[in-house]
Amino acid sequence: MPSDFSAVITDSAKPSAKVISLKGELDESVLDGLKTQLDPILNDTTVSTIVFNLQELEFINSKGIGFIVSIHTHLSKDARKMIMVAASEEVMDVISLVGLTSIIPYFATMEEATATL
Repeated sequence: MPSDFSAVITDSAKPSAKVISLKGELDESVLDGLKTQLDPILNDTTVSTIVFNLQELEFINSKGIGFIVSIHTHLSKDARKMIMVAASEEVMDVISLVGLTSIIPYFATMEEATATL
């Protein structure tokens, strides 16, 4: 059964930043659709920062981690950045275990993250 996954893209207070709020389970079953949804902003070089709001993300596996790393790599090539925000304890455990927070800045709240934009 496919997971109940959604990604909502919104503008942030800063015009050059976009917020992507992930909800549900991020695994290989949703990656193709998510990539299609995110490609327009990933290829828009006027977007200098992407903030991943993980507050409602319930699960992430190695394929989801790999996808996030690939987005980070794509943005880094153009000196753009990515920030992760507000992961649940379960998701944070996985993110920390694989060392993702050592390459992608993480903030506990959206307020902290937007202060760095």
